[in-house]
Amino acid sequence: MKKQSWLLYAIPIVMLLLFIAIMVSGTWLKKPFGTQDRLFESIQLLEKHVQDKQWTKAKAQVDYAMQAWDRIVNRIQFSVERETIYDILGALARMQGGIAAKDDQAIMEEIYYFYALWDNLGD
Repeated sequence: MKKQSWLLYAIPIVMLLLFIAIMVSGTWLKKPFGTQDRLFESIQLLEKHVQDKQWTKAKAQVDYAMQAWDRIVNRIQFSVERETIYDILGALARMQGGIAAKDDQAIMEEIYYFYALWDNLGD
């Protein structure tokens, strides 16, 4: 009987601690775990390619960024607000459109918007 009453308190406490850990882990989970999810570094390279007007390299970099974001979003989806996830996806999509149009000013605006979103991701 005593063992059952202990489990009655232990299981909810452990579950609450697990849920809290998941909810506050966004800043840790957004960091790269390998070579396929280096989103922040790819956006920095994209910025350099756009400044140098190297459009083919910029297109390859934004395609990599989209794939990296797909990997990262699966990890952070429970610890970050949905609106922030959509905002980052929208910024990446507008970067792709800007590269297709070769509009360096629009791309640079989106890159700096992405930097602001990334800094606040998981906070």
